[in-house]
Amino acid sequence: MKTEQIELVIKLFPSLSDISIEDWNEDGISIASLPVDHVIYEGEFLEHAALILDGTVRMYKLSDSGREVTLYRISSGECCPMMASSILGESVYEASACIEKPTTVLFIPVRIFQKWMNNYLGFRQYIFKTFARRLIVMSNLIDSVVFKTIRSRISEYLLLMTSSDNNSLSITHDVLSIELGTAREVISRTLKSMENDGLLRASRGQITHIQRERLQELID
Repeated sequence: MKTEQIELVIKLFPSLSDISIEDWNEDGISIASLPVDHVIYEGEFLEHAALILDGTVRMYKLSDSGREVTLYRISSGECCPMMASSILGESVYEASACIEKPTTVLFIPVRIFQKWMNNYLGFRQYIFKTFARRLIVMSNLIDSVVFKTIRSRISEYLLLMTSSDNNSLSITHDVLSIELGTAREVISRTLKSMENDGLLRASRGQITHIQRERLQELID
């Protein structure tokens, strides 16, 4: 690794500041660019850990019936806890990863990742904190799927993805169904019902005239 590359990585991942030059120069550590739609599939054994330097990766699960649900996204300065779990547990990858935006990644061979986890407290603490943060995200996702109505979940998503200055969102029913982990028909039916109630207007690939205050009332 070149000095300027190491400095860039440490700027994004301060927990790596204790890594020795000797360890940085081990064979197999590299920086690579991944194109949009590149996929790592569930069930694979990983040969490298990946730390995201730039871009966005969507983590998702795919059921046997083909239904897809987004778990979370990781971006610059983050790593995937499921990746770390797979490596440390010496098990297969328990999710799939899809590149949503051109992404630059630091690849660390599994044996070196395990060595750094053993030898560097700061890096080990960072990985465990990542587990903790994503566990909360996953808990919230489960809570949403199990205990909230689809109307409430759509409302939460629309409020998250829009603002008071921009009350429209470009999204298809297919994509929204993937984000919320439900059938497209359920999304279409619910959006039509919400449109009839004056909460929004739904057209092909577009949701407009989103009534944010009224959607907030549905959530509360």
